[in-house]
Amino acid sequence: MISTGRQMVFFLVAGLCAVICHADAALRTVSVEDAVTGQLRPFNGVTGAPGAGFGGPETPAAVADIDISDAYRAAHIDLIRTHDHFGPGDIDARFGVNMQLPMSVPSARDAFNIFPDVSADPKEEKSYHFESTDRLIASIEGIGAEPIFRIGRSIGADPTPPADLEKYAEIARRIVMHYNQGWNHGFHYRIRYWEIWNEPDFKVFWTGTPQQYYELYEKTALAIKAADPAALIGGPTISKPLDATPYREAFLDFVKAKKLPLDFFVWHYYSMDANDPNNFISIAKVIRNLLDEHGFKNTKNFLDEWNTDLFERDMSKASRAAFAASSLIYMLDAPIDAQAYYRADPSFRNVGKKPDAIGNALTAFGAMRNTPELLRTSGSDDAGFAVMAGRSKDRQTLQVLISNYQIAPKSLGPRANGDVLHIPNIMDVTMPARRSLAYHDNGGYDLSVHVPAGKYLVSRYRITDSENFVQVDQTTQIGPVLHLQAAVTAPAIEFIKIQARSP
Repeated sequence: MISTGRQMVFFLVAGLCAVICHADAALRTVSVEDAVTGQLRPFNGVTGAPGAGFGGPETPAAVADIDISDAYRAAHIDLIRTHDHFGPGDIDARFGVNMQLPMSVPSARDAFNIFPDVSADPKEEKSYHFESTDRLIASIEGIGAEPIFRIGRSIGADPTPPADLEKYAEIARRIVMHYNQGWNHGFHYRIRYWEIWNEPDFKVFWTGTPQQYYELYEKTALAIKAADPAALIGGPTISKPLDATPYREAFLDFVKAKKLPLDFFVWHYYSMDANDPNNFISIAKVIRNLLDEHGFKNTKNFLDEWNTDLFERDMSKASRAAFAASSLIYMLDAPIDAQAYYRADPSFRNVGKKPDAIGNALTAFGAMRNTPELLRTSGSDDAGFAVMAGRSKDRQTLQVLISNYQIAPKSLGPRANGDVLHIPNIMDVTMPARRSLAYHDNGGYDLSVHVPAGKYLVSRYRITDSENFVQVDQTTQIGPVLHLQAAVTAPAIEFIKIQARSP
């Protein structure tokens, strides 16, 4: 036990430390002006369908059976990629291959594939098992979101190329016909986005040659366009966007030479060994320049799989939430036309509970759709402190989202072994150089909101390590300038809702 005298010293030192820490952690001056800068576009994409039964292979049954459609609607999730649903959405996954089972012993998940018997006739309706994928697409369409339909296989399936690429393209054509033209007791969803394969530059998904992927892309793209001329074709869905592999420049040269459609160029990135939300912006600029230089100025730039470092174990849920929120706010001003966070459903599927901090960060970001007229702000930086504000079209509601994220000291400064990550027997990937940052003025915020004269109800909600999107206060203020302060150190997210009230 600590003696009384030592206790006094302890508390005095702790109190002094608290004062010093608070003094050093100055508040950030933030301002929201009464000036519209643009309109908030749909931008809250994810992987992970909301319907019951679409959790990952390790998701407990009691959790996987939770339908989270209402939570996704509340978060305004508007784009959902069909990748990694492990059977549903897969063409011919053959999961038994990667589980070291003989080909004659397929995984039980193979029964959920669209075309489970690769020897079957692709022109025959009976060759297709659409049931599970129908439920997948219906759960996406049911919340008003758009699918990005990935033509290919989930992780853990056979990474070898399809044996017959002509046949595979015909299967893809029939899938488009099923979902967009009603073929085989199908639908008229008008699905726009069709993505050809996943990460062919990563041998976990593709052990074929680049030329085989080019051929797969050519045949499949033309087959999809033949089924639906309005369809938008995307690829090559690379995992190493900073590496000049045959799936980057050479792929673009192939597409250009063949005059093939490439409506959206897709890439993925996890902020490896950095957890820096600015990584996505710097890579997006490289990809945009690459597309423009190769004559693809009208091709959209899609980041449809991203997150923190895959091997990170030290980040709290609140830190991951703030990372996601800051990244999304930064992406809005970057040359990124669509994004899909990987993956959202585990953060929403909680038995008897509301979404976790990450799910609520996506919900807070999505709630900004209720105030789509973006307003001019000041106070953001590019190191984790991000601010956005919007106003409703009737000018009665204004919302401010502040995300205070800080990169851990272990992830700052140059890497001792350079900027290429070597994963033995799997891949080498080039990463953006790590930054040296000195954080300051991010101990919270000192916010001024400029509004028309009048009375306003101000409600504040917070996400921290101890608060999960809870309302922390509600006050009434008088315009034309509303003033709010809060000492909330990183990681933290503050969502502020301001509503006009009658005098």
